[in-house]
Amino acid sequence: MKSHSTLRHISLFFFTAFLLIQTNLAAQDIYGLAGDFSIQISGTSNVHDWEETASKATGQARIQWNTDGSFNVLALDLNIDVKSIKSTKGSIMDNKTYEALKADDNPTIAFKLTSVLSNVKPGATISARGDLKIAGVSKPVDLQVKVGGNNTTLVFEGAKKINMKEWNVSPPTAFMGAMKVGESVDLKFKSSYTKK
Repeated sequence: MKSHSTLRHISLFFFTAFLLIQTNLAAQDIYGLAGDFSIQISGTSNVHDWEETASKATGQARIQWNTDGSFNVLALDLNIDVKSIKSTKGSIMDNKTYEALKADDNPTIAFKLTSVLSNVKPGATISARGDLKIAGVSKPVDLQVKVGGNNTTLVFEGAKKINMKEWNVSPPTAFMGAMKVGESVDLKFKSSYTKK
């Protein structure tokens, strides 16, 4: 009798665990990066300031909505096509950028969230930690992100100043070294993720 009772308890435990797992999975929604994203990189040089814009990127987020209207970001990534980055200063600057970022060997700049964001509400500004991979080198970064949207489309907007040398990127030079780009750049992003 005791063994039967133990078996019943074990069976009940695994059945309950299974239901909890299934319920948890069912409550998670997958969101994909929409085409209206904006990603800008700007900086300085000894000749002029410059700005670049990325036109190709992919991304996905795994979101779990709570009953109070807040949500948890369980996973999120953003991958920028390096060779889609174009400068306002023309092809010479573009090619120098691709060379500095080692684009042939590392075709994407990638961000991946490394900590779950809990109880986020649209309209809030949150701190997000993730790994930023540039030119094959991955380093942790903290981002201040403004959140907007609704359960159909979520919008994440923020900015980050980064030092390229921390990712082993040598600032580009041009015209036989006459133009030298500063080692710090400003990254600005606004990305919408829509429910699939």
